[in-house]
Amino acid sequence: MTASETPKQKFDKWVSALPDPEFVKRWLTSLFDRGRSRHTIEAYRRGLLNFMLWSRATDGGSFVPGRMIARDIKDWMGWQRTVKKQSPATVNQRMAAVSEFYRWAKDQGLARINPTTDVTGVAPAQRTIKSLDESEYRRLLRQVHGEGNLRDIAMIEMLGGTGLRVGELLALKIGDLKITPRGGTVIVRMGKYDKFREVPLPTHVRQALNQYLAEHPDRTNPNAELWIGQRGALKGRSAVLRMLEKYAIAARLKAFGPHTLRHTFASRYLAANPGDLRGLAALLGHASINTTMIYTEPALGDLANRMEKIDNGAGE
Repeated sequence: MTASETPKQKFDKWVSALPDPEFVKRWLTSLFDRGRSRHTIEAYRRGLLNFMLWSRATDGGSFVPGRMIARDIKDWMGWQRTVKKQSPATVNQRMAAVSEFYRWAKDQGLARINPTTDVTGVAPAQRTIKSLDESEYRRLLRQVHGEGNLRDIAMIEMLGGTGLRVGELLALKIGDLKITPRGGTVIVRMGKYDKFREVPLPTHVRQALNQYLAEHPDRTNPNAELWIGQRGALKGRSAVLRMLEKYAIAARLKAFGPHTLRHTFASRYLAANPGDLRGLAALLGHASINTTMIYTEPALGDLANRMEKIDNGAGE
């Protein structure tokens, strides 16, 4: 992107280069104009294209939005589950994209009805939260601190100590940190659903940030990017994934992504503050406390242990 190229211009250039039908491009542009992130828009596009390809293969003709009925939506969802063996999460994500498209298509006069209105998503199996247990988390931190890269230390301490999403972490500026000798906060200006929130910084996170900031080349500029790599500002999620993979291997841990550290923070918070779902929801930026409830569900291994106790107890 050139210095004079705006995000809108960059997006329009991307859309214009797509091989998609014109109505799909118009829909994608409407999503951008309504503030949807590029990541969300690309996921929605993949979901709609999956439905369009299924429709073409099934009917042997071109995809016409106005011809689809609820039965088509149900058959498509069934095909994904039984033929393609897709997970409930994947099916529901694609369904959300198609529902969003048809809301727009009906408003635009491309479809007389919205065929997704009365179609429900797939009920997922109990969600298993992937997080590091206390021993694994300590091994990770020892490995990171032992290698001495101040930026990596600060990033991992922040992910595991605040529960920020990786996109929120990478978007931070110097001025988003408010650190004093006795406390501190980080400001998330554009969280999921564009939610603003302020998250306290625990002592160990503040210490790691202070050490990193002491060597930051632009630490006095509040508008400067917080995370700096060898080639300038660190903005790509892939760079964080590679960093975590490196430390996981060195610490003899299974590979994991940044969201695992978000889950680890949530699990550790509830262990220290049992039942404080509202507090955790505020820290994580959840729109609904129902989302936070996933951290109260027992893991499959926990349930197996509890079932073993039934017979053990009965035999006493």
